[in-house]
Amino acid sequence: MGKVGKLVPPDKMAIAEKNNIPRTTLYNRIRAGWDIDRAISEPPRKTVKIERDEEGTFVGANKAKPRYFSLPVELDEKLEKIIEKSGKSSSVWLEEEMTKKVKRMKV
Repeated sequence: MGKVGKLVPPDKMAIAEKNNIPRTTLYNRIRAGWDIDRAISEPPRKTVKIERDEEGTFVGANKAKPRYFSLPVELDEKLEKIIEKSGKSSSVWLEEEMTKKVKRMKV
């Protein structure tokens, strides 16, 4: 029994599978604090495979532009702690936070 199997009862796992929610997604949602009913029912976001070139730069990101920024060391250290506390990867956390911010902005 894997990590998800220990957290999600078999009947709930069947619902997640019926809703095409991968086990990894389900596990990450629960780790991020989602309740099981939401985690097994909310459809996954549509994703596009993003590849990196030899230098590590993202390419082919479905018309999305890669964004780069720098922070002073002390802010970067704080940001790392915030992201770690969220239980998400840095790219997922940054994407979600920036999306929320941009949606609230009036252009």
